[in-house]
Amino acid sequence: MGKKQKKQKKQNEADKTEEVVEFTPQREESPYLISLYGKVDEEECSELIHALYAQKLICDKGIRKPKPVKLIVSTHGGDAVEMFALYDMLKNVQKTFPVHTIGLGKVMSAGTLLLASGTKGKRRIGANCRVMLHNVKGMPPQPDCYEVLENEIREIEWFQDKYISAMVKETRLTEEELRDIIHSRQNIYLSAKEAIKCGLADKIV
Repeated sequence: MGKKQKKQKKQNEADKTEEVVEFTPQREESPYLISLYGKVDEEECSELIHALYAQKLICDKGIRKPKPVKLIVSTHGGDAVEMFALYDMLKNVQKTFPVHTIGLGKVMSAGTLLLASGTKGKRRIGANCRVMLHNVKGMPPQPDCYEVLENEIREIEWFQDKYISAMVKETRLTEEELRDIIHSRQNIYLSAKEAIKCGLADKIV
């Protein structure tokens, strides 16, 4: 066999190898799992929002079939603004795939709405998880005048009203019950069973 024929044979074999690699079925991917384990802040929430939206785009473009995303929540709470940013994205992606939320350890303050925002029937909680509800807290900047302080108070009240509205939608708590919690100015602690009774979760892990 001449050099030209040998070269052509090697090229043909290389082409066949490339075809086999290209059409080899990919193995099934493991379940998509993300977690909010720590403070609800800009850095933590931006990563979760990016991850969730990326999955939605992949599914919407048909690159991958929609499948549930599991979100582990374990937090003492944090920023109300970032809580609502993540909450809005969680509700948005549920138009494409379900979100299973799992509360572990501590689910407090801003974390309660995020746990409750999972797909109904798919919200779980650890048997020893501690849940805490309280009023929306904020630290306005040092006011130069009364009008500035008054404006900051209105902003806190706006977040408080939005929080109550969202919690009424996601749980079995009524607006009156939530306002009683807020006006009590106390931290209200719940066991896993009590959290389920209130509609913050559906079942114990």
